[in-house]
Amino acid sequence: MYSIVMKKISYIYTLCILVMLLSSCVMSKKINYLQEGDNVPMYNDSVSFDDYKLQRGDYIYVHVNAIDQGLADMFNGNVSISNMAYMTPDNSTARLYLYLVEEDNCIDYPYVGRVDVVGKSLREVKLLLEEKLDGMLQGYSVDVRLANRSFSIIGESRTGRYNIPREQLTIYEALAMSGDLSLYANRKEIHLIRQTSEGTKVMKFDLRSKSIIDSEYYYIQPNDVIYIPFDSAKHWGANHFTSVLSMTFATVSFGLFVYSIVDTIIRASKQ
Repeated sequence: MYSIVMKKISYIYTLCILVMLLSSCVMSKKINYLQEGDNVPMYNDSVSFDDYKLQRGDYIYVHVNAIDQGLADMFNGNVSISNMAYMTPDNSTARLYLYLVEEDNCIDYPYVGRVDVVGKSLREVKLLLEEKLDGMLQGYSVDVRLANRSFSIIGESRTGRYNIPREQLTIYEALAMSGDLSLYANRKEIHLIRQTSEGTKVMKFDLRSKSIIDSEYYYIQPNDVIYIPFDSAKHWGANHFTSVLSMTFATVSFGLFVYSIVDTIIRASKQ
């Protein structure tokens, strides 16, 4: 009798383990990256990294270097290039030395006046300012940098705003900076909110698909917002399955414990 019960219990344990293995295979398809096949969508080969184009509301830092640095500093204020780490729009003091791209698409540059910069890359603004300073300085160069080089992540990840450390930051690198996504993140419906010259653009894509490497979603741009939605079905399914499985194991183990005690008492009484 005891051996028969033990066999039945072993069958239950084996079944539970098989269910766990099967569920882990299903779960891996929901969370693994770089997937191919019918399980994930394919995106068109449209990847191309373009230099960021300035928009209204951006802050830029401009520094002039020249043979006569004293004369060049008339355009620099009291800030040197070594202070660039502190040149962010969040720093109220730094904003005194940054140039805001205003609603008329221009910055107000000293001794030059209004300079239209919207839709231009940093290199194009550099060349434009060097052209406008021609005749005022000799042996000079202009360094132009974007002060608000950051992106934001909200939702099922470590929410926050992160600085873009270099050019060509990918979506995977951006998420790695935030500690990756939680188990309950809906990787099938990632939202990328991007400001463009035509207004706010909201793009939705499946992060699990390998083909995003060749898509417009691959490279992060300044001011991007990545929204990670919550997958309520996955959360309920995982928690419900875990609860049921834990209860099953606990019940079987407790039943085995009780049965062994009863069986021991019965055997002892027969002796």
